[in-house]
Amino acid sequence: MNKPPNIVVVMTDHTNSASITSGSQCITPNLESLSKDGIRFDSCYTTNAICSPARASLMTSLYPSSHGVWDVLHAHPRSWLDAPSGRFIHFAEVLANHGYRNGYFGKWHVEQSNQLDDFGWHEFNVQDTLRIDRRKISDPGTNHNTGSTLDLDIELSNEVILKTEGYPDHLLSATIEGMDDVSHPAFDHGLKFISDHISGTNSKDPFTCFISVLEPHDPYLAGYDFMELYDCDQITLSPSFDDDLESKPEILKRMRAVFGELEPPQWKQIIASYYASITSIDKEIGRVIKFLKDRHIYDDTLIVFTSDHGDMLSAHGLLTKGVGTAYEEVYNIPLIFKPPNGSTVTSTQEVKVSTVDLAPTLLAYAGIDIPKQMQGKNLRPVLDGTFNTHNLDDAYAEFFSQRYMYTQRLTWKNEWKYIFNPGGIDELYNLGDDPFELNNLANKSKHQHILKDMARHMWRKMESIGDTTLLNTGYPSLRTAPIGPLSRFDETDQE
Repeated sequence: MNKPPNIVVVMTDHTNSASITSGSQCITPNLESLSKDGIRFDSCYTTNAICSPARASLMTSLYPSSHGVWDVLHAHPRSWLDAPSGRFIHFAEVLANHGYRNGYFGKWHVEQSNQLDDFGWHEFNVQDTLRIDRRKISDPGTNHNTGSTLDLDIELSNEVILKTEGYPDHLLSATIEGMDDVSHPAFDHGLKFISDHISGTNSKDPFTCFISVLEPHDPYLAGYDFMELYDCDQITLSPSFDDDLESKPEILKRMRAVFGELEPPQWKQIIASYYASITSIDKEIGRVIKFLKDRHIYDDTLIVFTSDHGDMLSAHGLLTKGVGTAYEEVYNIPLIFKPPNGSTVTSTQEVKVSTVDLAPTLLAYAGIDIPKQMQGKNLRPVLDGTFNTHNLDDAYAEFFSQRYMYTQRLTWKNEWKYIFNPGGIDELYNLGDDPFELNNLANKSKHQHILKDMARHMWRKMESIGDTTLLNTGYPSLRTAPIGPLSRFDETDQE
């Protein structure tokens, strides 16, 4: 029997798919090289627009309405929001039970104990983070760093600071002086874990190394040497930057006003800092690739690159993510798979996949039966070129409350995208004709049959994953969808 492959997963924060696609102004030579050795999924969608729900979905292969992590953990008491060990199956637990040695390094943000050995990780370090203590320079309410920081002699320059009456100032981006040639601790810990394992007494056992970083989360920070790679004057804003938002939910206009004081040069500075941050991570990924090749285990290793969610990054005049931002810049995330011994597949253009699909795929490559509780799909047949891609023409995501208790459901089917906004304006886009989501067709009479078909598809997905919160909305004041949940039994529509 062949040895199961080693597994290396690199996960960033806030990285949208468009930033690392061919033609992007973001410089990522190592990710480009990795995608050539494997395959890039152009239409991968996160299950949720914020960190903790998305990360819990990756670990459990469950949608947020199933695993119950519906907001960032630091925003609520533990009694309100947690996913303790034993409640759900984590993919690392399954790997550990089948002989894998597992290490996790960097940002966790999945549950509140930070005791990763309860979830299948034998070695872990979620304390060390790079650069500066973000709590000292931004709103403490946005802090995602629960660990220590490296004590570096640094200074900030080219700062862009958001000022809103009655709120604390919030640093959006800056250049970090004194960061040249500083490696990222999560990558350092990860590579040490691999080195120790392959030289140890259990070197014949396969390993899993998960490296998770905060970057390029706001505040968007990059060292001077990486910022020097970018000419801010040449940075382009999103084609949807000047969207008047007239056909979109009211909350977006209120959010847009927050960024209204920023001038075009500041927007370009912000985007350049974001790109430079990604480029710094790309350099670290180059270290991983070289490390694996130098030790002759690159070909035997399954490598995955992804992110928890994206960032608006000037789309529709907005930054960051969260309430109401149900757009491609936030939900369409990067996913690169480099299978052991490469991939023969050259395109996944028509395939839609999700964060929940990662765990089943990793288990399939390890030769392990996928637990029935997992809601994602095994993508290995796609990578092997043996899967009917017609069965992967849809995707689904949930914005399940968050602090303003703002709820959305998102459905993709072929070229169509439907956003159910129970408390606002529904949205329908043809992404083939309108990739930047400028023309909302939900209220157009000639598209009502498509709108209802997409709503039916949404209700059926809710039923399949057990999202009864919205599925059982028969009360009169809750009947805000274009067609109700009983339509899921209608056999007249064509899917």
